[in-house]
Amino acid sequence: MAQASGAPSGQRVPRPVPAEPPPILAPSRASRFELSGSGMAPPSAKPAGVSAFAGQNVNGSKVRSDFSDVPDPAAFELPAGDLARGQKLFKKHCAQCHSVYPDNRITRSGCTQLGPTLFNVYGRASGEAEIQQKMLMGGRAEGLVWTAGPLMNYMKNPRQAVNGNIQMNFRGIDDFQTRVDIIHYLRSLNWDNASVAALPDRPASVLPVFPFNVIGHFWTSRGARA
Repeated sequence: MAQASGAPSGQRVPRPVPAEPPPILAPSRASRFELSGSGMAPPSAKPAGVSAFAGQNVNGSKVRSDFSDVPDPAAFELPAGDLARGQKLFKKHCAQCHSVYPDNRITRSGCTQLGPTLFNVYGRASGEAEIQQKMLMGGRAEGLVWTAGPLMNYMKNPRQAVNGNIQMNFRGIDDFQTRVDIIHYLRSLNWDNASVAALPDRPASVLPVFPFNVIGHFWTSRGARA
């Protein structure tokens, strides 16, 4: 076998060590979004008001919501809506914990007085109305006036709207028109609406707990029919 020229007899010629390939560097931010000659376009920016956490949930409650449909609550103008539909949606989403009467009475079965009455709520300062549970599950909304814009965002994600915890087990309503219709109904809950403002006195009861409240209501209703 022929020896390589210049190598002493009986010695093996070492193989050349290949040079290390240059490191592969990630393209810079500028090169990734370079437009000239590459045909690439930068990713579209998120619309204003969209959080990186939009759509995420914790224990069934939304962490963050997209408020881009009402980006400026103070300047928001309520669009046309259906008051009758809003009343039905109020019953579905709100009536379980909120009364619509001045004295915060409950007239539907299965409902409670956990929340403040929503009678005359439109234009009212937040945290102003009486509430039954004052120190349960957090605080109350503060620093807001319940006009269309704040109500829209509050109904979508109440905790995000006030940037804190609140005493309301309510996940929120995403649909824009649903919130609009409910606000049209809330605006009708005022002293000009005799169906909610001009009510007879509440019947007296021995104690405001079951079964005495039921017995008192039955006895008073029986006397009124006599």
